[in-house]
Amino acid sequence: MNRTQSRHPVRTLSRATAFGVLAVVAAFLFVVPVVWVVATSLKPDGEIFAIPPTLLPKEPTLAHFVSVLGDESILRFFRNSLVAAGLATGVSLLLGVPAAFGFARFRYRASGLLLGAVLVTRMFPPVALALPFFLQFRQLGLLDSPVGLAVAYLPVVLPLVIWMLEGFFRELPEEVLEAARLDGMGSLGSLLRIVVPISRPSIAVATMFGFLAAWNEFVIALSLTRTPAGQTMPVGIGGYITQFQTLWGDMTAASVLYLAPVLVITALAQRGIISGLTAGATKG
Repeated sequence: MNRTQSRHPVRTLSRATAFGVLAVVAAFLFVVPVVWVVATSLKPDGEIFAIPPTLLPKEPTLAHFVSVLGDESILRFFRNSLVAAGLATGVSLLLGVPAAFGFARFRYRASGLLLGAVLVTRMFPPVALALPFFLQFRQLGLLDSPVGLAVAYLPVVLPLVIWMLEGFFRELPEEVLEAARLDGMGSLGSLLRIVVPISRPSIAVATMFGFLAAWNEFVIALSLTRTPAGQTMPVGIGGYITQFQTLWGDMTAASVLYLAPVLVITALAQRGIISGLTAGATKG
């Protein structure tokens, strides 16, 4: 074995160690804030403001959760978030799946430019869209409405769905579509009967990411809602910051209730997410 060959295992080990260290650091940076929020929601008020602060509660209490769940507005906020995010995601899939398939499989001179024009709306910060949306939605009577929020979320969710699915549809084997054409299927038939069934993992991932983008939206929801009747959970959670004090215990308890469904669904669908993200990595 020459010197070059002897160095190869060492180099591979060093790279693996470096990636392992980076993974641990990244996990630490993501996990600690979540643990801190959960721990704060279980602390009594006196312990929340204790100096020096403690990570884990010494005397855990569910008082903040009882206070939050006793507020009828929380259920209304949760329902509004679910309706707005669900409608926005559903409409985005209805429009985004055929749009992504068209961009991926029907290439022409201006297709790249048109795709870029669709995706560029995702680059606008939500605060830049807030004022135009407010002025238009006030005239249309869509303020304080989950349906209005769903419409406002479309420029956020739809480009994301198109971008994720276009890359996967582009990698589909041409033989699959050619076989569909030989069976007499048109473009729409191929999409509905062939492409969509074999693309379910990627569509599921796009659905989840699109839903989370709408579920976590704050600036647009804050701009288009005025009363608790139309506000979503992010806006409702922000309401615990008042002019005179910040209700840290209730705010973190509401945040835990808001995060719990997302964390549970993500954990259960972890394998499917990985499968969907890697489905279009190779052809065939």
